[in-house]
Amino acid sequence: MVLRNVTGKADAQITFMNIPVPSDSAINDPFGEILSGVLPLFLILIYLLPVYNTVFLIVKEKESRTKESCKMMGMTDLPFWLSWFAYFTIQNTIISLIAWGVLCINVIVYSNKGLILIFFWLFGESIFG
Repeated sequence: MVLRNVTGKADAQITFMNIPVPSDSAINDPFGEILSGVLPLFLILIYLLPVYNTVFLIVKEKESRTKESCKMMGMTDLPFWLSWFAYFTIQNTIISLIAWGVLCINVIVYSNKGLILIFFWLFGESIFG
């Protein structure tokens, strides 16, 4: 309506055109396609054994009543839980550094390596936390 009033033509209308954006030719990278399917599995597998070990240690600690023994000797809850947190954080940091180091060899080329390391570390902390 506005277009017809401005131009003064009764048959004025807007037509849409689809013009592709010029770009370089795409490079098909089969390694990248395979990696995009295997990387999530890789991440799960590298954290599977530590999670199993963590569950085993927690059950073993409950069974041996280490926490109750430490409380009887005067230890509060804070140092006890901080020791578990430190243990898991050190374990997660070592695993994240190894996984990151393996992927830095010809896999992480165009990404920020520091951000990938932070991603691995935070992923491990979310599993252990």
